[in-house]
Amino acid sequence: MFKYYRTGMAAYDRCHLPTIRSQWSAFMAELKEFIAEPSLDEASDVLHSFGRLVWKLTGIPLQWLAYPTVRKHGERFAETGCIRSSRNCEGRCLECDID
Repeated sequence: MFKYYRTGMAAYDRCHLPTIRSQWSAFMAELKEFIAEPSLDEASDVLHSFGRLVWKLTGIPLQWLAYPTVRKHGERFAETGCIRSSRNCEGRCLECDID
């Protein structure tokens, strides 16, 4: 699963460059979702997005601590070629892999 996660995140990051601003926005969006509907899944998503922000700022990959989200993204990528849910997938990651 970790291989699919790494590959999926790399594909996603090629199309959605992980800037400090984008990682902050992702973290805030996940935090708002958690506040609106608290759950362990949402807490893992918050930790994952916070970990990606920390990774962008320091190079420390804290997002790996959010194992449920890492697993979820890996499984999605293995099944569909996208880390995002079908509801949120923009269909761009596969296009970006065609260089």
